[in-house]
Amino acid sequence: MNFSTSLLPNIWLWGSHLFYFPLLIFAIWQAPWHHLKNTNDANVFFASCIILWLIWQLSGGITLGLEFHLLLVTTVTLMFGWQFAILNVTLVQLGLTISGHADWTSFSLNTLCNGIVPIWVTYGIYWLAFLFLPKHFFIYIYASAFFGGALAMLASRLTGMGILLLSDTYRWTQLGDEPLFIIVMLFPEAFLNGMLITILVVFRPQWVSSFSDKCYINGK
Repeated sequence: MNFSTSLLPNIWLWGSHLFYFPLLIFAIWQAPWHHLKNTNDANVFFASCIILWLIWQLSGGITLGLEFHLLLVTTVTLMFGWQFAILNVTLVQLGLTISGHADWTSFSLNTLCNGIVPIWVTYGIYWLAFLFLPKHFFIYIYASAFFGGALAMLASRLTGMGILLLSDTYRWTQLGDEPLFIIVMLFPEAFLNGMLITILVVFRPQWVSSFSDKCYINGK
């Protein structure tokens, strides 16, 4: 999604600030900043910001405001936790806005739909799987990364579409086949997150804060 000043009434654009900035402040307050004192951890975090910034620029769509792109927010959330994930998507959206790919007025709304909504969906799926499913490597991959990635994309796009409909920017009949394209996007999002997390926990498990050999592999 890429909301702009010309699409939505100001009440939606400015109202989104009331939701976004308290969450950002809370994330900054709760973030385990000591991890960034480690040069390797800091390099991985900022490299992920650059990669996400590049991927989010590769968007496409027919209807203005309903542009689609891969999110990869699930991977970022499982790697760094929800606090640093919020900081990550904030920096990415800031980069997109500075480079002219998005409007400043819609900064909060774009960050909420493209970043914070999928972050919380991913985090919720991860904890539900952790609490109620057997702690096994493949369950972690399929439930938290694959299934979590698909639901994160679905929640993000339904939230954005809902905002456009509720604000009377579009009517349902004007959307055409755009809702069906959401379904098309679910598998590549799920597959890419699942593949990346699998590679990371096999070769760089220290980069994935939500994964533990002791919990998911040892003795299984």
